[in-house]
Amino acid sequence: MNKNVLLVGESWITTANHYKGWDTFSSATFHLGAEPLVKALKGSAFNLTYMPAHEAASGFPFALEGLSSYDAIILSDIGSNTLLLPPDVWLHGKTVPNRLKLIRDWTAAGGGLLM
Repeated sequence: MNKNVLLVGESWITTANHYKGWDTFSSATFHLGAEPLVKALKGSAFNLTYMPAHEAASGFPFALEGLSSYDAIILSDIGSNTLLLPPDVWLHGKTVPNRLKLIRDWTAAGGGLLM
């Protein structure tokens, strides 16, 4: 029987400042660190849904029903503020459900959590 797994995070942006004598410039690169795992699980008994960190801020569910289709959640290289401060909170000052408590409740009800 296949298991539905949600992988959240494991993506990041790296910025750097480069100094070459008197000259300086900045650069930024985007990384999807989960790609080897995504590739390894393709066609396996695990149906993996990958939600990069920047998508999780808005895309991670706000209610238990949104997590009910998953057997396990993997949180990897994602800070708690990504889930606690979605755009509605950070940009608009609105109140939303605490998604860390949501994960706690989902896990207490039998969901598997890996960090």
